[in-house]
Amino acid sequence: MDHWRCSHIFREIAALLALHGDDPFRIRAYRRAAQALAGLRESLSSLARRGALEEIPGIGKTLAREIQEFLDTGSLRYHERLKATVPESLLPLLHLPSLTPAQVRILWRQHGIASMKQLAQAHRDAKLPLEATTLAALEKDLEAWEREQQRMLLGVALPRAEVLVQNLARLAGVERVALAGSLRRGAARVGDLNVVIATADPSALLRHCQQQPEVRRVLASGPATATLLTSEGLRLTLAAVPPAQFALALLQHTGSAAHLAQLQQLAHRRGWRLQAEGLQRLADGSTIEVASEEALYALLGLPFIAPELREGRGEIEAALSGTLPRLLTAADVQGDLHVHSEWGHGAHSLEDIARAGQRLGYRYVAICDYAYSPATGRGLSPRELAQQLEAIRRLNATLAPAFCLLAGAEVEISAAGDLDFDTALLQELDLVVAAAHTGLKASRRDLTRRLCKALEHPLVHVLAHPTGRLLGRPELPNLDVQAVLETAAATGTALEINGHLLRLDLPDVYVQQARDLGVTFALGSDAHSVQEMRALRYGVLTARRGWVEAAQLLNALPAAALLSRLRARKPHHVA
Repeated sequence: MDHWRCSHIFREIAALLALHGDDPFRIRAYRRAAQALAGLRESLSSLARRGALEEIPGIGKTLAREIQEFLDTGSLRYHERLKATVPESLLPLLHLPSLTPAQVRILWRQHGIASMKQLAQAHRDAKLPLEATTLAALEKDLEAWEREQQRMLLGVALPRAEVLVQNLARLAGVERVALAGSLRRGAARVGDLNVVIATADPSALLRHCQQQPEVRRVLASGPATATLLTSEGLRLTLAAVPPAQFALALLQHTGSAAHLAQLQQLAHRRGWRLQAEGLQRLADGSTIEVASEEALYALLGLPFIAPELREGRGEIEAALSGTLPRLLTAADVQGDLHVHSEWGHGAHSLEDIARAGQRLGYRYVAICDYAYSPATGRGLSPRELAQQLEAIRRLNATLAPAFCLLAGAEVEISAAGDLDFDTALLQELDLVVAAAHTGLKASRRDLTRRLCKALEHPLVHVLAHPTGRLLGRPELPNLDVQAVLETAAATGTALEINGHLLRLDLPDVYVQQARDLGVTFALGSDAHSVQEMRALRYGVLTARRGWVEAAQLLNALPAAALLSRLRARKPHHVA
């Protein structure tokens, strides 16, 4: 991921230089470097360690020094100086494909447009001094930007979409109905709620859908698709097709664009064109009906590829080589390794949590209330945590043998990378989860060193929400994630996939990288109530998007095997 971030910085430098009318040769150098970095298959950290930065096409000594500065600090002083010359809100305009830096300069200097909101309003008011072709392209860019602003969290969108699907399934004429789009792929944030419906009369069904009381407004309508605004303010895009076309329509509307483009290429090599109506033979235009997505993949010489993998991140190549992962399923998950109780900042008792865990079919739930830290000013004192440990042991003695609570704690990592708590008591726990909630604005080097040192601590079993991501914030904390992943792999410390709807951390792209390094994962809902324990399903989706198999997950182990593995990591004594 470091090469993508550095590529973005170089692209922005080129755009800022062009905005100011700088040397064209320097602008082209940064653009070429950005393009080269974006296409790398090896991390910049790895290339730098091998002294191979100047082997990247277009990277000379000066740019290599800047890349090294980025790796050391997470930023470039030159880039920061350039950004300071323009309003921060202007930067997104420089990334619009429809506008050149010269056009952005005119809009800013002559018309006072310095933000996306101002640009969108000026476009609506027809006050932009641009040619018709540019305006048409800009309109598409602005539509995409507005859709991005409306994207919902997975944990908000999925429950609502499932209710909508249930309601649609009850309508007369509906034979099959399924979620599609990025929601079906389990993306952390989704736009429209895409649904595919099989019906004998698509046009009539769409008209019927538009007349439902839950529909506030019809945004777009055609013979096969309609986009509706629901009474909850959700954008719902419906695709209605005859039953024989359902499988291919579901495939097409699930996406992603990169995955579908690769499928199109495979179909073309076999003399076919892949379209929603079916596989069309290029030779005579006849159509091959496809009964299921599995059948379509088989016709293309591929095993079935789960929707969560359809992102164009190597899944086609893995399918062709027979190396697709056997993805983790919800049924593989034996328990939840991160739940808060009323002893700390949770809402429910240990007994309530045990009952909820049993209802969910779990074999265990780990109680991980915050251990007190001066940095956060919250959490259980050593005395309170010792009392909770005894309470968990007493409760376990009354529970059915098939279920138990695990005694754990979420311990703050100090600024120096140590555990900010009584280590003697931590040795008594089943599970120690380390986390950083403070100091996330530290330098890249300091924050990375802090987390890596915690991963090396012999008492730490799991690093919670490792990147500090909060969905809705524009950027992650300034962290060398690659170094964290490599340290986790080297130390055997598990990285959490946090299912909380505001986190989903690790992000799926890092999950895939960590998985390739041999890292072990732990799923936790980070629930503060028994209702929130159901959020673990979003962690499962994130794990699947990261290609995780059951063998790579701590909580796919039965309780006895899990406890044995956790105890094996502990030293007999930590000073």
